[in-house]
Amino acid sequence: MLSAVSIVGACALATATLAEDIPTRSTAVTVDSAKQAGGEHAGHARRIPNGVVSLDVVADGGRLHLLLGKHQDGRASVWHQVSTDAGRNWSDAIEVQGPPGAGAVFMRGSDARIVARGMNLVAIWTSKVEGNKHGGAGPMVASRSTNGGKSWTPAPAPADWPKGPHSFFTLGADAKTLHAAWLDSRDGKVPIEGAQAMRYAFSLDSGVTWSANSTLDGVTCACCWNAGGADKAGNFYVLYRDKRPSDMALGVVDAKTKQWTRLATVGAFGWDFPGCPHIGGGLAIKSNGGSTEMHAVVGTRRKGDAGFYYVKSADGGRSWTTPFKLGDESAAHGDVALSKDGRLAAVWDMIDAETNDGSLAIYEAQSNDGGLHWTAARRLSAPKASASHPRLVASNNGFVAFWTEQSEGADARLAITRIYNEKLGQAGR
Repeated sequence: MLSAVSIVGACALATATLAEDIPTRSTAVTVDSAKQAGGEHAGHARRIPNGVVSLDVVADGGRLHLLLGKHQDGRASVWHQVSTDAGRNWSDAIEVQGPPGAGAVFMRGSDARIVARGMNLVAIWTSKVEGNKHGGAGPMVASRSTNGGKSWTPAPAPADWPKGPHSFFTLGADAKTLHAAWLDSRDGKVPIEGAQAMRYAFSLDSGVTWSANSTLDGVTCACCWNAGGADKAGNFYVLYRDKRPSDMALGVVDAKTKQWTRLATVGAFGWDFPGCPHIGGGLAIKSNGGSTEMHAVVGTRRKGDAGFYYVKSADGGRSWTTPFKLGDESAAHGDVALSKDGRLAAVWDMIDAETNDGSLAIYEAQSNDGGLHWTAARRLSAPKASASHPRLVASNNGFVAFWTEQSEGADARLAITRIYNEKLGQAGR
């Protein structure tokens, strides 16, 4: 059954009621989003809000697959919904079944993830182990659907190290292969503060089995999310936060050899932060014949450069343009998407100057000329609600943005808005 999500006006906000029939109460903890934006350590925690606390969305053909993490009555749960009309209507929520008793641990920035290829779907998240650090984070668990999300069954996880914890996942798919990358410390503590290693696995049978794990980078940020994607040739790219300095980096797993190559720094600010800034990036990939075009958004806290930036590569990620600033020094979390006709959109959160209360709001900008010029930033989220960690996918006539927000005294909730094409008010580099 499909349930409507109201869209009002050309670019109006629709606060989704997806899966809101699920009551929510929680005793879990997570990192405060404002402290994440400021580059605090993972140990600065608060009680997680009730409601939607994890969000992922992927486009596959004409379908959008939405994966939500919620807390209800002290229990974390994972839910899937699908839209076949670019987010206007959504199927009823189906609970994604993990291994019995595995539970779930997630927060914005370390969300449960989903990948889709036709009717085959795989979701992964961090299980819960009582007494473990970081809210009880444990080993990765997985669930699989072979009927487009109508039903789910526990499945083997990509990680072959059973102890965990595993976190900060990214998933991707090409015509033949599912890809997974994540962070863990199976080799022991990295002798650099705020660091652990990034691992990788692939599946050739839609998640029935996974390859032995390999280490892509032995020293990365320990608590920054990763963004991955495959090109048409099957090469899998990962945008991640490096260490010494703490700028973003891009690498690729070769489709044939499965060997990893670090390609470049993405936004070379020279920012060196010894802790965990909780700031990742967004990546969009376009295959142009024999070449690969890439668009990325990255955040930095380097003094004098703090903000949220767009960068482009025309040579498969080996070199990047000078960063173009989209969001001010308070901006940190965001995403980027590329439509089939080459239009770009970016979304991010930053402190709301209109309300002047320190809360975060969601903003967007668009480019119709391959990133050379961008429209002025426009607010998407409603006032009197603190909103963060937006995600973005391209649709037939624009883009669809997703984020979580919370008003004072209310549950955290999912919000969705359609972003239509803009051509006026462009600001150049």
